[in-house]
Amino acid sequence: MTDPVAEYKEILDATRQASRKLAERERKRTVELVAEIRAADKAIAAATDTEAKVKQEIRGWWAEVAVRMHGLAWITPGRPLDPDPAAHPRLLDDYVAEIQPRTNAFTNILRRASWPRRPA
Repeated sequence: MTDPVAEYKEILDATRQASRKLAERERKRTVELVAEIRAADKAIAAATDTEAKVKQEIRGWWAEVAVRMHGLAWITPGRPLDPDPAAHPRLLDDYVAEIQPRTNAFTNILRRASWPRRPA
């Protein structure tokens, strides 16, 4: 026959150890979660900064095009476009790389269309 007090003490000891292990695991997980949240906050801040820079760059290109169209009665620049919610963030560099060549092509077409033609 076993001593009930000894059994009770063993159960209490096992419970105490399990409680300590759980508390330690929860502390470690809390530290991990805080680190993940901080990393996510930094990523969000970086993305927000990048977004602001890209918007500013695009506004600059839009203003450049609008200046080139100034004085032409037959064309108006309209209002700047809003960002496309369907655009893929991974392709941002590709999208931005398209802007300057297309701006140059538009400028060349605009220049040819607005310059007086030579009499034939």
